[in-house]
Amino acid sequence: MRAKAAARTRLRSDDFGGICYVSRRDDFFALDKPVFRIVAGLKDEWTQVAPEWESTYVALAKLGICETDPPTAELSYALPSFVGQFEEIPSITEPLVVNCFSTAHCPLKCQYCHADDLMISFRSTEPETLDTTDLDNVIATTSMFPAMVAVITGGDPLTRPHRAAHLISKLARQKSLVLDTSGVGDLDSLLPLLKEHAVHVRVSWDAVGQVNDILRPINTTYVKHEKSSGANAARTIQRCLDEGLAVTVQTVISRVNQHAHILSQLRTTLGSMGVRNWVLHIAVEGGLARRREQAARKKGGRARGILPGGTKLQETLLRLFKDNEESKHKLDIRCTDTNSTPNSVILVDSRGDLYTEGYAHNGKVLLFEAGKAQPDQVRAKWMHIDRFGHATRYLNWNRWLHGGKNLRDLCYSVPLPRELPETTPAIVETEAKYRVPNAEALMSRLSECGFVRTRRKTQRDEYYDTSDRSLAELDYVVRLRIEDEAVIWAFKGPRFFTSDRDYSRLEFELPAVEADVRKELSRRGLSRTWVLEKRRLEFTKPASQIVVALDEIPTLGHFAEIEGPLLSVRQMANDLGPTLGEKERRNYKELIIAHKRQLGIDPLQVEGAYFSD
Repeated sequence: MRAKAAARTRLRSDDFGGICYVSRRDDFFALDKPVFRIVAGLKDEWTQVAPEWESTYVALAKLGICETDPPTAELSYALPSFVGQFEEIPSITEPLVVNCFSTAHCPLKCQYCHADDLMISFRSTEPETLDTTDLDNVIATTSMFPAMVAVITGGDPLTRPHRAAHLISKLARQKSLVLDTSGVGDLDSLLPLLKEHAVHVRVSWDAVGQVNDILRPINTTYVKHEKSSGANAARTIQRCLDEGLAVTVQTVISRVNQHAHILSQLRTTLGSMGVRNWVLHIAVEGGLARRREQAARKKGGRARGILPGGTKLQETLLRLFKDNEESKHKLDIRCTDTNSTPNSVILVDSRGDLYTEGYAHNGKVLLFEAGKAQPDQVRAKWMHIDRFGHATRYLNWNRWLHGGKNLRDLCYSVPLPRELPETTPAIVETEAKYRVPNAEALMSRLSECGFVRTRRKTQRDEYYDTSDRSLAELDYVVRLRIEDEAVIWAFKGPRFFTSDRDYSRLEFELPAVEADVRKELSRRGLSRTWVLEKRRLEFTKPASQIVVALDEIPTLGHFAEIEGPLLSVRQMANDLGPTLGEKERRNYKELIIAHKRQLGIDPLQVEGAYFSD
């Protein structure tokens, strides 16, 4: 037998062992230390397996974690996703999933919408054309969270597919992606991108027939010629399957569709269509569902509420799982219930702000505002998320659903014939860049404001990237600056833009030995992609945190960069008044490329900007 790592899986180590994400199934698996070491040792090419290890790799292949030759059929799995031996739910070190809102608009008016309170106020301010300012903040916030998976959601991405396409093209380089949709909207324009990046498509469908349309009615503000959301969901599911995309169907279980015959009919229909992955979400008291529940209580009961009720839900679901095991078309089933741990889901709204559901109050909790120029605080917000709740949501653990059984009795067993051997300071750079029509006038005004010139220098900035330019695509910067006799290595994170087009980002700078750092960059697969020469004058003021740099850029002229705390940067720009020209969001490379393009020069032929040109 031979074995190799399965395509499009992601692996991440943790204190308990690690996490494996199988993109094709949209499934996370927690692996204990012995199993994780086996999986981490898998190679991308076929490797011969010793006879005593064959059963180990067959067990892993049944979950889609690896492939074997001869092939092993995958198992439809509906139990908790813990592989090996676990006594308790582990506390994961890093998040598994971050949900990114591509748009606040939605073609449906779902009775239980969990995100309605996060979207409704943004709809009037969201531009119809592709203005990437907010979307770039979404990308930046998402990039700062080292989640393994990003879910492109909303609203509905198919309502504004151009916005979803921008997120997909940028985020696919760093995370596995899931597109979360009702199936209503423009799928065709996204299909090439979905196939290119193997995006897993998750379609919402709550029931076969009229029940779905009652729960998820069409919003005629967006859709004029469609009447059935269920028919659109079914059509999108089949289209994605026909195009070879991995598909999951998600169903929200509410008071309306919690009945055994409704869920059983949907399960049978999905199996016959060729769907293999089904996620059941127990409706939670959040967003629009909370308002409906509160209204029902005021009327003296829950007869008109939306949340599932009664004592039979557990019995219904267990019977559903049993029927699934006996079915010809078995489904991989996961069930989530976050009513007990509402603050376990990470939400990035369509402007880049970070939220979770409140634990001690009703509604969403704002954790981070992208436009406040404090990107160093994004990672710190992970402490506000319930890590146990986050893990149980995506690792399919529901104590109430398993009749009080211990987790150790529900783990997926992997036979092991023998044990494997055990195998700096950050700063926030906030910057505003302006064109300078008259350098002398600017220097005179700086002098009036008490600033003095502290440095005059010539800089040569060399930028490095991977062969496919993935760092630039995600707005990361790796730079080698040669400044007189000094060599400085720098790494910059993605930019966060404020409403006034200022931006902030994390920046690390360290002195380096030129020969050594070039060798190390090459060893890590980075090569020089761009060179920028500039002449810089720096101005500072005693007891001020502001630094003003006056840059002369080849072919473009003079620019001023103001760096410091956000409010101080804005005040400084106000003080400099008319000596500053147009404010620029673009970096120097982007400005030079735009200038060359205007001159009819192919940007691909431009390797840098030099004063000798």
